Formats: sequence, C-alpha cells, structure tokens
Amino acid sequence: MKIQFLINSLVSGGAERVAVNLLNKLSKKGYTVFLYTLEKDKHYSTSKNVLYKPLSNITGETSTSIRVFYLPVITLKYLIETLKNKPDILLSFLELSNFISISVGKVVLNKRVVASVRINPLVMYPHTTIYGKVHNFLIKLLYPKADRIVVVSKKIKDILSHYYNIPDEKIEVIYNPHLIQNYLKLAEEPIENKYRDIFRDSFIFINIGRLTEQKGQWFLIRAFKKVVEKYPNAKLIILGEGELRGKLEDLVKKLNLENNVFLLGVHKNPFKFLKNSQCFVLTSLWEGLPNTLIEALTLNLPVISTDCETGPREILAPELDIEEEVEYPYFGRYGILIKPFPREYLFEDLEKRPLIEQEKVLAELMIRMIEDEELKRRYSRGLERARDFDIERIIRRWEEVIKFLSF
Repeated sequence: MKIQFLINSLVSGGAERVAVNLLNKLSKKGYTVFLYTLEKDKHYSTSKNVLYKPLSNITGETSTSIRVFYLPVITLKYLIETLKNKPDILLSFLELSNFISISVGKVVLNKRVVASVRINPLVMYPHTTIYGKVHNFLIKLLYPKADRIVVVSKKIKDILSHYYNIPDEKIEVIYNPHLIQNYLKLAEEPIENKYRDIFRDSFIFINIGRLTEQKGQWFLIRAFKKVVEKYPNAKLIILGEGELRGKLEDLVKKLNLENNVFLLGVHKNPFKFLKNSQCFVLTSLWEGLPNTLIEALTLNLPVISTDCETGPREILAPELDIEEEVEYPYFGRYGILIKPFPREYLFEDLEKRPLIEQEKVLAELMIRMIEDEELKRRYSRGLERARDFDIERIIRRWEEVIKFLSF
C-alpha cells in the first residue's frame, strides 16, 4: 500500500518528531511511504525506506509574504507528485499541510485523505486576527471533506465537533506514539563536560519547549526567582529555541538569575538532561498532547504542569473527565496540575510586577518538591503511564484507520 505524507517541515518540534517516528515505523511494516515537506528545513532524520522530498527552498527564515506567494506553486507541485505516485491514502499533519492535502486529495483527485490536528485551533487561531479568521474559515470548509480527522486528545475532538461542526464519526483520537525503550537507552548517554557543573550539587528543574508564546516560560522564570530566594543552589534548565530567547534572557538578567537559569538551546538527545534532573515543569498556555510530558514520565520525573487546553490533564490525570471542575493545585495520579496562566506577557521584574497567583502557586509547589521526599516518591513512577503511549500500541491504531479506509 502507498501512503503519501505532507507536513510543513522537519524542524525540531513535537509534531515533526511524531511524524518521523510514525513514518519510519510504517515503512518497516511494508508500506511504501512518500514524505513531502512545504519547507526544506530538516532536523529529524527519516529511514532510508521513507522517500523524502521538500517541495520548496523556503526555510523558517523566509518572510510571510514570500511564503504566501509560493503557496500556489507548492500546491501545484504536490498535485503533480500525487498524480505521479498514485498513493492509496494521503496523510498530513498541521493546518497548512492539511489544507493542501485535502484540497489536492479530495477537491481535485477524490483520494482517501486523513488529516491530523495536533493542537487546539480555538486558541492557536484566535478569531480576533485576520490570520485566525482565515484559518478557522478553512477548517470549517475543508476538514469535513476529509475521510478521517485524527486528533491527539479527546478535548480536541470535542472542540472540532462542537465548534467546527465536524461529524463525530469522522474524528479519531490517537495519542502521539513514543519510542519508550529508545528513550531509556538515550537517557544513559553522559552529559557533555561543558554542562556538568550546572548539575553538580543542585536540585534541577527542567522545561523543554520552543521559546514562544505558547510555552509560557516567562511565568516559570519569574516563579523560579522565589524558589532561588529560599534555595540558592536550585537550577532551572530550559531546552529549546524560538523568537522569545532575547526577552527571556533579559528577564533572567533582570531577576539576577544568571547563575540559576540556563537556556541551553535545542538538543537531539534531551533524555540525558531529563535523567539528571529532579522535576519537570510545563507552563504552556495551550497544547495538543505535549510530548515532553510523556518523555519526562518515561524517566520517572515528577511533573508539575498547567491544566491548559488540551492534553496535560489526559496524560497526568486520566481519572478526570475532560470537562470536570477541579480545585488547583490538583494532585493527579501521575502529576500535579495547576491553574492555567493568562495569555499575557510578563517580562518585568518582581518589583514592577509582583508574582500573580498562579506564579506563587507554582513557586510553592517547586519548593515543596525540593523539601518533600514523600511527594517526590509519589510522582516518580511515571514510566507505567508512559508505556500507554508506546509506539507499538499507537501504531496499531493508525493501521486500523489506514486499513479501514483502504477498502
């Protein structure tokens, strides 16, 4: 069977890593896999069995106006490649790729199409902007035409059904696949010498994510100031890159945290850093199904996370209904949930802008994680939950969708 896959790029990110893992696994199971990207940026490697080709020379540095100009050309190229390959099913991840895949596959060629939604579109594409209005219009117009919409959480299914009027029977919830055994192996690699002093005689908190609005790391850095006031040897490591690096670095300086907070950039192997840390903290304002939570659980790290829409609750507190009201902080089965942060930037020092309530709660929980050995032990058994997301289990769900549509 021939599967043709489209994604924006293969830069470092959760959706991109999931796509590569999924396609590598499908190719090993005997599927012929064609992989196309809208941009040429490539961070993740595909197996030799995956036939990879970028559709343009656009990179992450390319301006928005040039991207818009090239869209018709890219779409035409994708149509030509589809006609040449004659795939049985078109798959795609992320909105722009989904729009192109559905347009080519359903509107023009009447192929079987599966589009995957990785994040909450209501938050990602606010109706208050032209950009958001266009995206929401296209979601409502095109997504119902797909044969299946695969989402990464139950909450996203609920949102697509209720707000975008996509029929329930077209939406499948399939969690992100994870290479659990590979993660455990990678965790055993030693940390480079230049980073070892950071970990020496310190309690390490770690966050992994792009340095963007979505990930909310400024709240974490501000809250961490209160932790350092009580425990000067505490350290915070943030792995990731993004447009907010400069502002986050300035905030670290304003708070005099240069010896406690370290922005270490992107690393192909984050697991060795997780292995040598004591607590994972997620401060995202919105998510799909955050892969980093599952990666942290694999290494049995205690986790503190915002209860943002969508994903953290389904991972850390599966005992809760997705709409259930809770009191924060909520001590879930596999992690601690805190009240979501507001969608606003707070890059001031604490004299100009004191900690907001959610930041205070986060700081208190981080301090408690240092002090309370029983709490640490309670949340140091995440591997049992992470195994629910193992790729062997998840790939079977994808194969069920593919096989059902192939008849």
